[in-house]
Amino acid sequence: MSLFWSILTAAFGLLMLLHLLVTMKTLTVIFGLWMLVTGLLLVQSGWSLKSRNSFGWIMVIAGVLSAVAAVMMVFNIGTGAVGISTLLGLQVLLTGIALVLLALVKKMVAGRIKDKIESVKSGL
Repeated sequence: MSLFWSILTAAFGLLMLLHLLVTMKTLTVIFGLWMLVTGLLLVQSGWSLKSRNSFGWIMVIAGVLSAVAAVMMVFNIGTGAVGISTLLGLQVLLTGIALVLLALVKKMVAGRIKDKIESVKSGL
């Protein structure tokens, strides 16, 4: 099964590379539909919360903006490509920042562990 999945994945990747325009359009449509559903769910949730909390209106506005951006992405491949590229770039940027912070934390923790080991050794 693993070999079959690997061959299928490689074939799918090759197909995507050979038909870049179709791949771009398909990805923008899928991403746009996902954003549209998310926006509509935000509008629905915000509408039910607006009477109890002022954040409901913020959710409604965010949902409408998401739905409008989604429609633009589905019907305009350029807008979709820019949107997906921007979100991907932000994700990579945030991941890079998180990895730098993780490296600093690991160094701090390693230093504390080293100090604890030294204190235990000196106590024996």
